[in-house]
Amino acid sequence: MGLVPVRVKIDRERCVVAHFCFFYAATVFIPGEGGKPVISPEYAVNGVSEGVVPDELYEQVKEAERHCPSRAIKVYRE
Repeated sequence: MGLVPVRVKIDRERCVVAHFCFFYAATVFIPGEGGKPVISPEYAVNGVSEGVVPDELYEQVKEAERHCPSRAIKVYRE
């Protein structure tokens, strides 16, 4: 059985630029315009607000989601 893709989404309208995502998942979230996070080009799909990351980064992106004060990050498996 193959691994299920890990999807990550950022609601950039909701983001308050607390930067916890940079701390917990620095390889996935990088600063974009105005300092708001975007998905690293390595993982981005459908623009800068959505991405697919490898399973080994799941815990890191989940920690970023848990610590986001504005709940702007969503992480899920398809």
